Amino acid sequence: MVSTIPPEVAFDLQNIHNALSFAVPDVEALVNTIGRREYQQLLVVARQYKLGYGVDLPVELDKRIIGSVGSLLAGATMHKVLAEVQYLHKAGKSNRKYEALRKKDTAIEVICQIVLGRTPTDLRELHEAYEAVYKSNIKDHILSFCKDDMLKEFFADILNQKDKEDVPLEFSELESAIEKLHVLLQAHDLPGLLKYVASFTTSQLNSLVRGYNSHYRDAHVVTVVNKTIAHKHKSEHVEVLLFAVMQAADPARHISLLFEESMAGLGTNEDQLSRLVVLHRGRLIEKIKVSYHTDYDRTLADRVRGDTSGLYSNLVCHLINQTI
Repeated sequence: MVSTIPPEVAFDLQNIHNALSFAVPDVEALVNTIGRREYQQLLVVARQYKLGYGVDLPVELDKRIIGSVGSLLAGATMHKVLAEVQYLHKAGKSNRKYEALRKKDTAIEVICQIVLGRTPTDLRELHEAYEAVYKSNIKDHILSFCKDDMLKEFFADILNQKDKEDVPLEFSELESAIEKLHVLLQAHDLPGLLKYVASFTTSQLNSLVRGYNSHYRDAHVVTVVNKTIAHKHKSEHVEVLLFAVMQAADPARHISLLFEESMAGLGTNEDQLSRLVVLHRGRLIEKIKVSYHTDYDRTLADRVRGDTSGLYSNLVCHLINQTI
């Protein structure tokens, strides 16, 4: 029995196919069609495009359309887990011409954005997808970017959480964990903190950080790390620790900070901005926009419009459902 394609999907398929049929693709039509569709709708469109035309839509978009617009269109039409493993595989490599403007878009930064703050189920999916696509082990790939044993041990422990049960901490366990975290923070024990943080699943770490902040009201975890440990240890290790803690404590607020960082200063880190849009649209994006507005007193779309231009700017705003 042949399934009937819904009229709205058939309409999008025809528009996308027409836009790609020109020698020079109609990028504006693609931005207006793809940018205005939700994540699940785009998965259906990409699947039907493959069935109808025998072409992988994300691959075609990335190949035919040069630069950030093409890579963002491709990411938007791709299953998120597949997009994540591709970002990991390309970690540290930029699509942009002017490498001097990359601003903190290091391989470790990309790895943090993909693997930290994930559930054991998420990590299992990443492991399986990376193995299926690249026929290699995701842990080996990630550890190849770590400069020393401390980072290697941290990310190995994080990735091994795929085999853990994500069970809540009991009250007595939480009390004990808060006290141990306090001891490590007071001792400025960076290796110990990285090891300890990596021993918890994301939901457990969320409970721990929130519990610590509630118990020690004048010494929040992030504040202590920034004022004492970061001052003493100027290194990638501190950035990784802060990323893990902030992502667990308040993911929406942390991601809104990452959006701001991608546009702060000279130039725009379009690699990071595009990656944040692809990873978080349809998941946390509404909370991220609220958090961004609260912290920076302007909408995320206002910020995007002020720092980017043209079709790329239109596409980002469409995809975060905040077109202005």
